[in-house]
Amino acid sequence: MRVLFFTQKKDAPSTRWRILQFIPHFKKAGIECDVEEWPSTLLARLGAAKKAAGYDVVVHQKRLLTKLVANRLRRNAKALVFEFDDLLMLKKDDEGAIKDSPTRERRFKRIVRLADAIVTTNEHLAELARRATTEPDRVMVVPTVIDLQRWEPRKPSDETERVTIGWMGTPSNLHSLDIVRAPLQRLCRRFEHVQIKIVCEETLPMEGVRWVHKRFSPLEEVDDIRTFDIAVAPLVEDSWTRGKVSTKILAYFAAGLPVVASDVNANRLYIKPGENGFLVGTLGQWEERLTALIGDPALRREIGGKARASAERDYSIAAAVPRYLELFKRLQK
Repeated sequence: MRVLFFTQKKDAPSTRWRILQFIPHFKKAGIECDVEEWPSTLLARLGAAKKAAGYDVVVHQKRLLTKLVANRLRRNAKALVFEFDDLLMLKKDDEGAIKDSPTRERRFKRIVRLADAIVTTNEHLAELARRATTEPDRVMVVPTVIDLQRWEPRKPSDETERVTIGWMGTPSNLHSLDIVRAPLQRLCRRFEHVQIKIVCEETLPMEGVRWVHKRFSPLEEVDDIRTFDIAVAPLVEDSWTRGKVSTKILAYFAAGLPVVASDVNANRLYIKPGENGFLVGTLGQWEERLTALIGDPALRREIGGKARASAERDYSIAAAVPRYLELFKRLQK
């Protein structure tokens, strides 16, 4: 079987998490895989869509195509899968305001109708896809998962002299650290041994916070996260983030880290409060939970161990690969 994956950008987080980490496993199962980015011009995209004819299955990820390109892709693909993990119908203006986009919604509905199967990450997004098709059983939920062979858990630390609170993310999400600015400032005043580590292409200096910056690298992300003692996942819930999943929490879990996260939909998917992590809704709760973890290595070890167990039990790539293989097999018939 030959499968072609059309992606936006190969270095985008959604491409790495939803497509690229699966490729070695698909190849091991005997599937010949090719991955291509959608080119930038209309003429080049029409040419790329013609390549679909040479494959048994085409997985088109996320990009909302014009009618001309979408129809060309459908005409050439023997079996077409649409994969998405965001509220694609929304857009942000220059001031960051979130708005509905009739053009995006129209293109979204078109590709959902054209596809033989639709794969997405959670029930919120799945319901939007079901509303856009007359065959809702074609919509399949596959939560974002992680390849635990890459993510060895870090050795539990009994360190009390130096504790690192860490965050890893993209520049577009860097502003979310503003949520915890005040609690981190207070913690750095209270605990001389606490530092904040930001792993990102850009940084967000915070006055009154002992912070270090490490530029993000896909090749070093595992080692970078393993330098954290505690991980944070602040996030504002709005119409833009409601459909997202927090892949950073999966990475934190896989590394065996205790996580403190905002009590929003994207984080509730993974965190069971007080069991494998903590969900918080106020600045006081942020400070309270982080204080408890800073001062109690045994608590860090317990929560981090349960986080890793959650990843192994519920969010391992080993559980997701057979679902995709079954889908590909069914679409070949």
